[in-house]
Amino acid sequence: MAVDMYQTGVSGLLAAQAQLATTGHNIANVNTEGYNRQRAEQATTMHMFSGGNFYGTGTRVTDVTRMYQEYAFRDVLVNNTEKAGAEALYNHLTYLDKTMTSVNAGLASSLDDLYGAINAVADNPGNLGNRELMLANAQDIVDHFNEFYSSLEQEKMIKNRDIESRADHISSLTAGIAELNQQIMNAGQNGTPNDLLDQRDRLIQDLGQQVQITTLKDSNGMISVMLNGREPLVSGNQAYQMEARPGSPDHQQTELYLVPPNSNGQATRIKGSQALGGEMGALFHYRDQVLGPNLSDMGKTAIAIADAFNKIQTQGVDLNGEPGKNMFNDINDPEAMAKRFVGNNPNVTGEVEITDTGKLTGGEYSLKYTSTGGYELTDITTGKKESYADITDLNTGLEQLGFQLTLNENPANSLAPGDEMLIQPTRQGAIDLELQLNTGDQIAASGSVVVSPNGDNTGTAKLELSADNQAHLPQKDSPWTVSFDGSGNYTVDYVDSLGASQSVTAAFDPNNPEITVEGVTIKVSGTPAEFDQFEIRQAGGSGNNENALAFAELQNKKWLNNGKSTVTDSLNQTAVGIGSLTRNQGVKAEAAGAAYQQSYDRMLSTSGVNLDEEAANLLRFQQSYMAAARVVSTASETMNTLLQIR
Repeated sequence: MAVDMYQTGVSGLLAAQAQLATTGHNIANVNTEGYNRQRAEQATTMHMFSGGNFYGTGTRVTDVTRMYQEYAFRDVLVNNTEKAGAEALYNHLTYLDKTMTSVNAGLASSLDDLYGAINAVADNPGNLGNRELMLANAQDIVDHFNEFYSSLEQEKMIKNRDIESRADHISSLTAGIAELNQQIMNAGQNGTPNDLLDQRDRLIQDLGQQVQITTLKDSNGMISVMLNGREPLVSGNQAYQMEARPGSPDHQQTELYLVPPNSNGQATRIKGSQALGGEMGALFHYRDQVLGPNLSDMGKTAIAIADAFNKIQTQGVDLNGEPGKNMFNDINDPEAMAKRFVGNNPNVTGEVEITDTGKLTGGEYSLKYTSTGGYELTDITTGKKESYADITDLNTGLEQLGFQLTLNENPANSLAPGDEMLIQPTRQGAIDLELQLNTGDQIAASGSVVVSPNGDNTGTAKLELSADNQAHLPQKDSPWTVSFDGSGNYTVDYVDSLGASQSVTAAFDPNNPEITVEGVTIKVSGTPAEFDQFEIRQAGGSGNNENALAFAELQNKKWLNNGKSTVTDSLNQTAVGIGSLTRNQGVKAEAAGAAYQQSYDRMLSTSGVNLDEEAANLLRFQQSYMAAARVVSTASETMNTLLQIR
């Protein structure tokens, strides 16, 4: 029995030594991120039958296991992805919110200054100082829009580079996971490589922070990783590479591709934030769903300003008696129209013409040519899709959005089914805004024509004129007459472009009080009385303030967003929209952080190292070691005593 006692003591000694080593390993890795607490599992050795009884022969360490719960880890993985994405998007939006607040304040101040200068010009049309001040304030507005565009365009380029660097980081993570898969399978033939498993889980968590992933474990211990449950990232010991490439149709919109091992050039395109998640998904969402639409929204306002001021400017006369020239850039300049269209078919170009700035939404649209010869239009921000039978049908729909599309196809290589196009009617508006006038005397503060009511008029009617060309307006010494009869009709007597006297009679309709004569639209406001009469004649001088008053009316005129917003309203709506989005995202980030912390604490309750518990275990296993050593010592002393008996 002494030999058996010695073996029993040695087994206890070895087991206690293993327990101490494991406890020490836990204590040493208390601050190692991703480490799971380990425990040495003990079991009794085979018993011995002697003298009609079974005697124990000691203990053995059967395994060293990780305190790991797969469902808890999966919960942490999911919540970690949500937290990383929500916080990243909130940080991006915070930057944009600060930028918008600053730009909006600057624009609001410059607009107020501009309208103040316009009022000064209206009060004294001949004062060159007031006119120069008006141009200086207009230039300030241009500078604010240009700087805003440049700032956000630079931000977009930064995000593109961030996407590229994150793609490289994801590729290094997938390669690391695949390599650890191979090491774990090799080491698993001799036991459970707990530390390697911890390293792999850590890489998986890092990967889950970048993109949304799901994992599948096979029988040999390897883990396959799927991107959002669809595309493979890791398959056994094979890793897929993620590459950033120029986008299509917009080459400046960097896109992601998955390249399989030994791909021979093959790659799978990933559709942005729809298939992603985590920090990478937040980048795509911010760049495509926030930055781009925000640029277009501000561009819409810039285009509306240019269009409204140009229309008034070209209907007036400057201080030199010359017809007014555009104050800002022509919104439908051929180069500007071409930049609003991007396609992936090099044989097809397009032009987007703004037809009504009041209908512009600031939206951007994806257009796909279908196999049936029709078109599918998708609002990029809302995802709403509309189908059209042909280009004529498409333009009927686009007219409601304030623009038209012209496609220029190479007859030999026209559109093919699946071709994608991008329509950005207002994306370039803020950077295209440019002041065209050089000196204050070019401001057309004077009206081209004067509308004079007859002194005997008894009604409340007033006339407003607009012309598509100043040449169509009444010429010098050839005034027009508008008179109302007692039958509910009104007559326009005028001289046409050939110098011939003409007369047009129309019924007065209060619901549609307009008539167009020789390219001049005459709008009646108020109620005319019987025999009321108006004379329309060319302005007698260039120093009157009729057109300056029209400029001043733009301050409170609601012509944006289908007649619901002034320029200031539109700018405020954009700024408030970003601010609201940022606050909401902050709430989401906070909630996602709380959910992650909950799941992380739940996982730590099982797998985390508790120093108090480990210290207690250290004392316990130390005592076990000492006790087992005493058993060995006792067995040795007993044997020596037996050997000394004579």
